[in-house]
Amino acid sequence: MLGKLAGRAVPTAEVRLAALCGAPPQTAALAARGPLEALALGVDVTGYSHAYRGELVTIDNGALRDSRLVRLTLQETEQFTQEIQKLFDPARVRLVAGAPGRVVVLVRAEGETLLAGQAPWLLEDEILESLPSPRGAELIREMLEKSAQALTRHAINDVRVDLGENPANALWLWGGGSLARLHTTFSGNLLMLTQSAMAAGLARAVGAHVETLADPWSATQTAEVVDRDTLQAWLQEYDRVVVYVESPPELRSGSAEERVRLLERMDVLLTQPLLEVFKWLKERRFALLSVDASVPEEAARRAPQLVALWGSRLEPDAVEHWDEASCKEGGLAGVSVNDLEKMLLGE
Repeated sequence: MLGKLAGRAVPTAEVRLAALCGAPPQTAALAARGPLEALALGVDVTGYSHAYRGELVTIDNGALRDSRLVRLTLQETEQFTQEIQKLFDPARVRLVAGAPGRVVVLVRAEGETLLAGQAPWLLEDEILESLPSPRGAELIREMLEKSAQALTRHAINDVRVDLGENPANALWLWGGGSLARLHTTFSGNLLMLTQSAMAAGLARAVGAHVETLADPWSATQTAEVVDRDTLQAWLQEYDRVVVYVESPPELRSGSAEERVRLLERMDVLLTQPLLEVFKWLKERRFALLSVDASVPEEAARRAPQLVALWGSRLEPDAVEHWDEASCKEGGLAGVSVNDLEKMLLGE
């Protein structure tokens, strides 16, 4: 059965994933990338109320020019983070390098309203001064300004420019949210299989086990990203297995040929092996969702996502293609995430 999840039900990839992990709607709505990635890193969040994901970016002539800096190492990211930290009281704002170009930013802001912020690649080439400055965005602006002070003339950036690479001259905050604890009403054993720090953090937040998934997008990955025997064992051991794959920027900004090539890799290295294993397990159900995290939150609320559900005692519908136009006519058209969870459990 294929269809499109109802729009406005849940706005972001984090919230959709939390719902599939069994978090009730009110709890799932609290899921945010910054706090979840802090959990994945094992950062001590004592004394802080919120967390953001920070992205090292290039600001040029007042515009955000590059949000995916190439050949930036974790060591360089740590050095940049230390320089920015000097301009902030760590009791109020603490920065922790998490991955090349990525930083977790912990914030003490009890009683304050903080804007979650948008992913920087959604605003590339925008003149930042021309963007609205809503209430709650003060920290995002402050971080941009102070990080620019700390990084513009940094020696690492001088080398990057000499090599023809864009400098990491500002830190952009997004994915902000409260560090409030998440919980799930799912009573069975849950496994999260992922290469995403956000998803790994979510799994830890709800007490699920985490297994690292090999990256299906990498050109160096030529074999199936999960061994079928291992997957079969997991599906027998766990009551629910959630597989979450975070997409690369090329799926958003690459050429049509590049996007097709990447999706074909995903199909060969992960989707088809998963389906083959599920055919072996007669009484289990498999859901395949397309969650677009690369659109603004308001647009995500209005943009239903594609979903396919396969398993025992489910009648196939007439849909044969995985695309917007076809799935609009599917048997699952308009189903909510809550209803999808019930169908996965056979209710």
